[in-house]
Amino acid sequence: MGLTFSVGNPVDAFIEPFAERVKNTLASHYSGIVLDSNEEAYFSEELAWSGWRLLQEKAVETLGADAVPHFLWMEAWSGCYVPAETQPGSFEFDGEKTPLAVASLPALVGELEGLGKALGLPTDDNGLRELAGKYQDDDLIDDDMDIQTYAQLLLASHAAQRRRQVLWVVK
Repeated sequence: MGLTFSVGNPVDAFIEPFAERVKNTLASHYSGIVLDSNEEAYFSEELAWSGWRLLQEKAVETLGADAVPHFLWMEAWSGCYVPAETQPGSFEFDGEKTPLAVASLPALVGELEGLGKALGLPTDDNGLRELAGKYQDDDLIDDDMDIQTYAQLLLASHAAQRRRQVLWVVK
């Protein structure tokens, strides 16, 4: 299974009873975010795991690490971007080996859009869908994994912002 970004409730990203623990933790720390929506979860296209690292490297090379702290904060493993202003951090849960990395969704969107502008890539949903669609061709499916990840991640980020839901980056 490859890397897929999801937008939705904790139960869309984790199994119970851990999903409820995550929901309660996020609810106690952030206000105004939707953690129990009836809306169907959003899932990006599946990507190669290497795309996350490659996109982080491209961001550092293009903008410098200081310009993308929220994006660099987590690995594509156990993290989420909350629709709130917050500093990057993490939550530890009893019985879980891996902490849940957390960063700001609005900050991530700003960082990704800044990267897109610097690279001459689209930042609007129509342009991002067109860019992502280019790689659905069998001849290009394994090319430019950093750019594919950019398009899918920014599309998912925009969906999370519209819904006021969490963007999940979890395995």
